[in-house]
Amino acid sequence: MAKSVASSGAAAPARPAKPFNSYLLNKCIIGYGVINGIINAVIFYLLHMGEPEALLGHADIFHDFALTGVLLGLLLFVIVVPLTRMDLRKHVFAGPNAANLGGAASLVPASYAPALLVTTVAATVTLMGVGAFACVLLPLPLTVTAMMLLKGVVCACAGGVAGYFTICYVVRSGKSEA
Repeated sequence: MAKSVASSGAAAPARPAKPFNSYLLNKCIIGYGVINGIINAVIFYLLHMGEPEALLGHADIFHDFALTGVLLGLLLFVIVVPLTRMDLRKHVFAGPNAANLGGAASLVPASYAPALLVTTVAATVTLMGVGAFACVLLPLPLTVTAMMLLKGVVCACAGGVAGYFTICYVVRSGKSEA
């Protein structure tokens, strides 16, 4: 009896917080990159599965990428900010001093609306830039299947960039409360 009381009263040891760079890489590459690319490729396929013979040229591709970039940046930011704040509050990762964030992170404002705008622009520019580069290498027009694959890869890149900017915003804003 004494053994069960003693074991039930002991608190579970807290897991140490992940280093910031490890958290950032994991979330941006896997969570906001690869997963986002898969979701966007599936959505594209579902929207166009009724027209398997369609061919997409430059104008179609860039129109799709521009709209996707804006939506991706906006939605990812709005969804990820509260999740990252919760992770910060629960000490899932060790947040660095905001002054130590260098590189592109210094472009992220500490205010919500401007950070949302910067993240959306970064996602759109990334999506359009990687998409344009890929279109130079690929034979156009693209089939629906080829476009689905391209969109998945390009959205993975843009999702990773948007995730990076979003996490940097949360750290720079210094707010761990939702």
